[in-house]
Amino acid sequence: MRITREKLIQLAQQEVERRAGAGQALLSGYLIGSAAHAEPLLGGAADVDLVLIHTETPPHQTEIVPLSDVVHLDITHHSAAFYDQPTQLRVDPWWGPALSEPVFLFDPQHFFERAQAGARGQFHRPDRAIARAQAFLLHARRAQQRLLEDSCWPQAYLEAAMEGANAAACLAGPPAAGRRLALTIERNTATLGAPEVFAAFQRLLNAEAVTTWRIPDVLSAWARAFDAASAQGGDPCFQPARRNYHLAGFQALAEAGRPEAILWPLLHTWDQAIRSLPRVPSTAAYRSAWEALLAQLGLLPTESGLRLDELEAFLDHVDFILEKWAHDNGA
Repeated sequence: MRITREKLIQLAQQEVERRAGAGQALLSGYLIGSAAHAEPLLGGAADVDLVLIHTETPPHQTEIVPLSDVVHLDITHHSAAFYDQPTQLRVDPWWGPALSEPVFLFDPQHFFERAQAGARGQFHRPDRAIARAQAFLLHARRAQQRLLEDSCWPQAYLEAAMEGANAAACLAGPPAAGRRLALTIERNTATLGAPEVFAAFQRLLNAEAVTTWRIPDVLSAWARAFDAASAQGGDPCFQPARRNYHLAGFQALAEAGRPEAILWPLLHTWDQAIRSLPRVPSTAAYRSAWEALLAQLGLLPTESGLRLDELEAFLDHVDFILEKWAHDNGA
């Protein structure tokens, strides 16, 4: 089967219709993410971000449905109550942009059409845009505060760096996420006229160190940790379909001469995998490989003091950019 954006949308449509026909009490279904408005394939693999709205509270919030070895549905389940106040969703830093340009798949009662119209109204107005940017910065500051707890390193550090970068990046386009996160931050901040934000974001991760890596060895160590987390069961983030999806993206970016662009999603997913593993002798090898990588990047907990100073300076600069943008745009 030749994978195209149109084919992915068709497969998502069929899944929604199948579930509606099976009596799952669906109100609406729609697509967001790269399949909705961009090129979903990277390295020949793709996920399709599908949102299903239920009349009642759904039994789970997320679900992964494999469609092939290289394509899966990444489903978010919402209750109708999530859309009770669409004007508040408009300034949500993640859901505001997602609702601005979705692909409608199923909406027989026009429930989502009404909610989306409310969320999209005056979406691009400067005061709405700066509200979303400030929300990202607030999230970054909260993650920064969590770093006072040793158990949050490097999880909260990675979150603070990403949310801070997105605070600036979202002023020039959709927020950055997924495998193309670094590329999106780079493009958006350049469009904004603040390319130094991307450069600083990469320095927080010590991205230059990636040039010394043997990428296949690093990806093999990542895959072993992922497989160990997958064997624990229960977390949809570690379903086998996600393994192929991430690896294909990492390999494609490395082969395209952008290995540093894999760093944030690689670290984020690796950290999640390690956190999911019990602290028993059988998992020691996975932790050892993870700690060796952090040592190469200067991201061990013992080096957090310097990193926290750099993070503080980064977030302060992003704050300055937001203030200037608000002033220049009458927000």
